[in-house]
Amino acid sequence: MPLDNHRPPSADPFYDAVASPAAPGRPVRIRPVPVSTGVPAAAWQVVHGSTDTLGHPNAVSGTVIVPEAPWTGPGPRPVVGYGAGVHGLGRDAAPSHLLRTETESEVVLVDLALARGWAIAFSDGEGLGLPGPHTYGAGRAGGQAMLDLVRAAHLVAPELDPQAPVLLWGYSEGGRNAAWAAELHPAYAPGLPLVAVAAGGVPADLYETARTIDGGPYSGLNLAVLVGLARAYERSVPELPSILSPAGRAAAAEAATLDVVGLVLGFPEPLATWTRRSAPWDDPTWRRVLAAECLGQRAPAVATYLYHAAGDEIVLPELARRLAHTYEAAGREVTWAEVPAGNHLAGAHLGAGAALDWLADQLDQRVRSPLPSRAEGWRSSTGSIASATS
Repeated sequence: MPLDNHRPPSADPFYDAVASPAAPGRPVRIRPVPVSTGVPAAAWQVVHGSTDTLGHPNAVSGTVIVPEAPWTGPGPRPVVGYGAGVHGLGRDAAPSHLLRTETESEVVLVDLALARGWAIAFSDGEGLGLPGPHTYGAGRAGGQAMLDLVRAAHLVAPELDPQAPVLLWGYSEGGRNAAWAAELHPAYAPGLPLVAVAAGGVPADLYETARTIDGGPYSGLNLAVLVGLARAYERSVPELPSILSPAGRAAAAEAATLDVVGLVLGFPEPLATWTRRSAPWDDPTWRRVLAAECLGQRAPAVATYLYHAAGDEIVLPELARRLAHTYEAAGREVTWAEVPAGNHLAGAHLGAGAALDWLADQLDQRVRSPLPSRAEGWRSSTGSIASATS
């Protein structure tokens, strides 16, 4: 399919809806694309099969990026499943589109992994690229999309080995999706040779996060979560949008078309401005949905690195620290790192280097001890969470 760099996904046939989604991890459409990365690399956009929040087949898009330099490390070239931070709800904010138009802000983070010779499977997530809105906040769909793009990677870039070691990495929404992917991996993609996961700035509990930001400068993200989860659960809980007032329905319709800047600048009001309740997140139906979206209801089967900005004003560090303790209590190997950053966004950049160093160490350990014991979970003799300084 020819490439038109000037067409956004809403006007590009490559991103058209898929009538009959393929099996999870099976490509539907593939095309090579130019991407401007700090490391010379080949890239392909891909539309592939996945699974939504409720277990129904869906299709999502993403980008597979492979460094041009030959891989010289032991074994096959590793593949990193990468999850992006919040981009918005409108399909034209898809990272795969922004990468090829040189407007993707997270390319500087991707470059750090490419510089190590690792391939990148950069997921758009459900409803970005393909018709949306994006199901922002829906961790199961986001995690499954990450795993499925990694599964598709060797079918997109023939150089990649289907048994290549897999790492998961992301920050903020991307960190949430990476953690969800790691929790889902044993049941959803057990054949994927996952080694470790690094997740930063993780909003492990959306209820607590919503209360933290409501009425502040990032209050528009609460409206985005409401729109995203209403879309994700529309088949099982169709009454979710009924919490919106008439003005709120109009606001939600507009929000569904916006990128993250439009959401934050366009909807600074407390969420109650748009709802029939003064405390919308305490509505019983919404509480049940938000409870289902909490991380930590299962534990990853691989080593996990959780990092967080000490001064995070959007996602309280305590939420991610609590998740670390939950994983550790389940007998898993967990490393917790508090990043000396004064805000959420700074944590993504200041914490990235240490996160990638830790992932590289996990790869080295896998080479030295390729036994399956890590897949069964591991707990230190002291039973305490390892700590790291970033």
